[in-house]
Amino acid sequence: MSNGKAGGMAASHRVVAGAGRRAPSGHPTGRPAGLLTPAVLESVRERAQITDLFGPAELKKTGREFVTRCPWHDDRHPSLSVSPTRNRVHCFVCGKGTDAIGWLQDRQGLSFQEAVLELARRTGVSVAEGDPEAQARFEQEWRERRQLMAQRSEQRQQFHQALLQQLEQGGAGADYLRSRGISPEIATTWQLGFASGRLVIPLNDASGQTVGFCGRATGNQEPKYRNSTGDLLFQRNGLVFGLDQAAEAIRKQGTALLVEGPLDVIQLHQAGFTHAVACLGTSVSELQLQLLRRQGMKHLLIALDGDSAGQAATERLIEQLQSQLVAGGLSASVVQLPEGQDADGLIRSQGPTSVEGLIASARHWLEWRLDRLLAPLAAGSASPSLETLQAVEQAGQALIEQLPDGVLRHSAEQRLNTALQGQCDAPASTQAKAPGNAALIEPSASTARQRAEHRALRLFLYAAECRELLQCIAFKNPVCRTAMEWLSNLALVTVDGEITAMGLQLADQLPGAIGAAIAQAAATSPDVIAVLQRDPQTELQALLDALEPI
Repeated sequence: MSNGKAGGMAASHRVVAGAGRRAPSGHPTGRPAGLLTPAVLESVRERAQITDLFGPAELKKTGREFVTRCPWHDDRHPSLSVSPTRNRVHCFVCGKGTDAIGWLQDRQGLSFQEAVLELARRTGVSVAEGDPEAQARFEQEWRERRQLMAQRSEQRQQFHQALLQQLEQGGAGADYLRSRGISPEIATTWQLGFASGRLVIPLNDASGQTVGFCGRATGNQEPKYRNSTGDLLFQRNGLVFGLDQAAEAIRKQGTALLVEGPLDVIQLHQAGFTHAVACLGTSVSELQLQLLRRQGMKHLLIALDGDSAGQAATERLIEQLQSQLVAGGLSASVVQLPEGQDADGLIRSQGPTSVEGLIASARHWLEWRLDRLLAPLAAGSASPSLETLQAVEQAGQALIEQLPDGVLRHSAEQRLNTALQGQCDAPASTQAKAPGNAALIEPSASTARQRAEHRALRLFLYAAECRELLQCIAFKNPVCRTAMEWLSNLALVTVDGEITAMGLQLADQLPGAIGAAIAQAAATSPDVIAVLQRDPQTELQALLDALEPI
């Protein structure tokens, strides 16, 4: 976890600690697994009434049905029909609808099983028919959960009152909020608290229920961040911080802005970026992504910290999402924060417009991965070493092979080829020696194999000890195959020191594409020539692996 964000603090603190009991293994929410049967599902659907999931003040009666405001679009006039007869809700504006189970899933961020079991508890449906012990364990866990919920709610109120008192009378908590630029109004909205030298941040589930706390040191205490321990209510990888506050904006925009820590989220919301959420660290679980998708997220803006840990985490997240990103239905862009900056610090130092600009210039996830992959070619002013070119080519080809045929793969191949070809193009002075070839130069190599065959020509010219093996390679590119035949014949009649000069003379006399291939191989930078002559075996092995795999 970078910059001491909240994700890595597993130890508990006496003012922000959980009950100490961890959720059963393999079930992150703490609900017992294996209790959802077809009989339970049928009974729940029969007993659960959709109208029971609304408060009396929320519903307006119209004939035999009710109406209320739709949460799935910007509903200025109640357009969501709540039908006791059909036991469903349906919006006549946006067209969305669901039953009691789906409504509970959507409004409280529950999985299907969680919603069914919650409704079973509310409606008195036995979830372990014929197994009194299992039913008793289920009911005992629910009682414990309710006790924990009440306890967390009471703690939140106590911590919040302590902070409100400091805001009125002064104290470390109030000073800390001022130093972070957090207003008293935002502190109230987020129910921030104070205890034992720490700013206490409630960790709420998607329904707004406090399930744990994060304590942020206001002085020199260590660790800087400390989370509640995992228990029946709280598991870090099953909670998206700020989702209860951001859900409406995510549903309206279809976009979630993902940052690292709670204070990043709070600062962003204060600045108007109300679709911001955090996953309490640099790792994102599949469950957290499911919670975001349930709120209608179709596009993910990734704005993790600008340090090396944040960038590495962005890479991991994109790799994790890649199959979904290429399949459609979900898109992602990377908001590139300045090196060493997080969203909180950026807003405080440069204001909200700086974040607006970065979001506007966010890079498509594939462009960002290619930027990162090709960065070594642009590092410094000197030509990249042969080892660097090889590493970039191998990494780029590995990325391309993960992409299905289509526009993404074609774009990645084109960009990789252009970047690598730009490092290998002959200087203008060399091309001038063969003016007849200038208009007939072979198009840039479009595959890894074609690039490797061009490299084999280069190695043949500058590493005499490798020529015998290079002549055994079965070239598939007809231009490179013919060029190798000419160079092989040339090697028979020249000494080592003359073959490069003779090769350039030969390039003037051969048909355009073939001559250009030889001229390009001969016109290699001094740095690359030095590497080839110092350690030709490394390049030879790489070429054999690529062109003559076992």
